[in-house]
Amino acid sequence: MIESVNLTKFYPPPIKSLFDLKSLRDFLGKPREKIPALIDLNFKVREGEIFGLLGPNGAGKTTFCKIANALVIPTRGNLYINGYDSVKEHDKIKGKIFTIFGGERNLFGLFQWRVSVEKNLKFIAELWGIPKGEAEKRINYALELLNLRDKRDEWYQKLSAGMRQKVYLALPFIIQPEVLILDEPTVYLDVFTRREVWNAILELSRDFGTTIILTTHNLKEAETLCDRVLIFNKKKIAEGKPKELIEKFQALKARRRLLVKVRGKVKTDDFEGIAEKVNIYNQNSLTYLELYIQEEHIREVLRILANYNVVDLQNEAASLEDVFTQLIKC
Repeated sequence: MIESVNLTKFYPPPIKSLFDLKSLRDFLGKPREKIPALIDLNFKVREGEIFGLLGPNGAGKTTFCKIANALVIPTRGNLYINGYDSVKEHDKIKGKIFTIFGGERNLFGLFQWRVSVEKNLKFIAELWGIPKGEAEKRINYALELLNLRDKRDEWYQKLSAGMRQKVYLALPFIIQPEVLILDEPTVYLDVFTRREVWNAILELSRDFGTTIILTTHNLKEAETLCDRVLIFNKKKIAEGKPKELIEKFQALKARRRLLVKVRGKVKTDDFEGIAEKVNIYNQNSLTYLELYIQEEHIREVLRILANYNVVDLQNEAASLEDVFTQLIKC
């Protein structure tokens, strides 16, 4: 469905000023070091899959999205969508792919500010050649799913940034593309709205069979939604199912963090030479312990804790965020 083959993009360095003689001489006379955005990126996305692209700021996520929309030409390599080159053969896929850029980075100026939400959506459906009756059904479905029923007659201009983003996210349900690229789709959204959008994205994949590429800085979002993820920083670092990556990381992680709640006082000397670090504080009749220990010392710590009145003990599980943070640091 989607295949990235040695996808590489270098940008020229910025020019200080063409009116500065020294800067102009440097620009014309010296070879300038190019700035890498993507370097030999290889991966495949299966049909109907939700695939996450995860990387820090400047990793190349938005550059990838722009190459998919033929807005940026790669330096070398190719991005194939449904077997067609996304740049050279974009006319063959342009009706089958749709991209939502995060926040209000709406490159195509689709929404009219002093027009109601419903009229905006009807106008876009008309642009995509969707018959009126079918468009109305799809619009009603999208507004219901995203809890936007009471906003249908409101001017787009009067909506909050989060509500505008939700209206933007109604478009895939109306257009129903084969491939949907979501570039940080839940930026600006509160926790409740984000959950609604997550459910909508899962519904797109499940009920419409849409292939979705998701870029996000929200690692919980990626862990919840994605079938597989690619962690990269210009170059590929790791790829796989979130659960598998977490399990591999947990197996390699030698140090554990235990959170313990004990009734009564605790002697920190008991953990000397066993725990690498002990944080402790008391509240009322309870003692709260945060223990950092090596894997081989877990049983020994548990034997010590057996001498106390332990109310609660948590062995903190690894998350996709832990995996991401560790891999990006390496």
